[in-house]
Amino acid sequence: MSVVPSSSVAKVAIGLPVYNGERYLEETLDSVLSQTFDDFDLFIADNASTDRTETICRDYASRDHRIHYIRNPLNLGAAKNYTCCFQPAKAPYFRWQNADDPIEPTLIERCVSVLDSEPEVILAYGKSKIIDENGLVTSDYEDNLNLTNPVVSQRFKECIHNIGLQNLMYGLIRRDVLERTALLGDYLASDINLIGELSLYGQFREIPEHLFNRRMHPQASSWDRKDIDRQKDFWNPAKRRLVMQTWRSIYEFYKAVYQAPIPLKDKAIISRFLIKRAYWHKTYMKNELVDLIRFGILKG
Repeated sequence: MSVVPSSSVAKVAIGLPVYNGERYLEETLDSVLSQTFDDFDLFIADNASTDRTETICRDYASRDHRIHYIRNPLNLGAAKNYTCCFQPAKAPYFRWQNADDPIEPTLIERCVSVLDSEPEVILAYGKSKIIDENGLVTSDYEDNLNLTNPVVSQRFKECIHNIGLQNLMYGLIRRDVLERTALLGDYLASDINLIGELSLYGQFREIPEHLFNRRMHPQASSWDRKDIDRQKDFWNPAKRRLVMQTWRSIYEFYKAVYQAPIPLKDKAIISRFLIKRAYWHKTYMKNELVDLIRFGILKG
């Protein structure tokens, strides 16, 4: 992999992970390049696509010096590919960009304004609309994650209680904070863990205007979250390793809380909350243990 460095560091970096995204990629790239705030670099990480994705990316990169194209020799899975387009980005503010989710022209400008003026905020995001495969709005979506409580434990619990569709990764995040997290792991719904971990480090601010479009279509990874095999293929193609997923998520939450620079009182409160959360998921955890034994993984 190689990335052509910019002559100077932009204020914002955007990481766009993509795999076989030809259908919506050009529309999405056009929406990014049309931003009213243009001091950004765009790092595209192509996860060994087999369609026209590479051709599209190279064409756009040849016409705009802000675009840096990275192509993985093989499909690393979503988690590692998200990291591939984060690592080379050195701007103070960072956001991920889905290849099929076009954004509104002022998204970056409005989010930069918040992070510039509110040091206690580590993530800024706008309101979301759900669009279909043809780009038609099907509904408004309330993320309900305007987390301004200065008490860390309360902020974390509110985050976990309210999070649904995971849109906040596509807001704007302080890079130095994001770098301190575990980023995305190769386990199911690790994006939920990441947003929860970020809530330990600072406040989230919702900008009360429509800035983000979440496209729901049959090819999207979030189209059917009950399709576990599909989810495993998305997060890590070597899906035989994706076992004990609920256990892994809880473990990662505990690790994040232990490592976060927060008061011991808040760590204790969150730890008790996570114990209750494990109890709520006891059926899943029991089934995962049964599956582990049934398929002989302990022996092998």
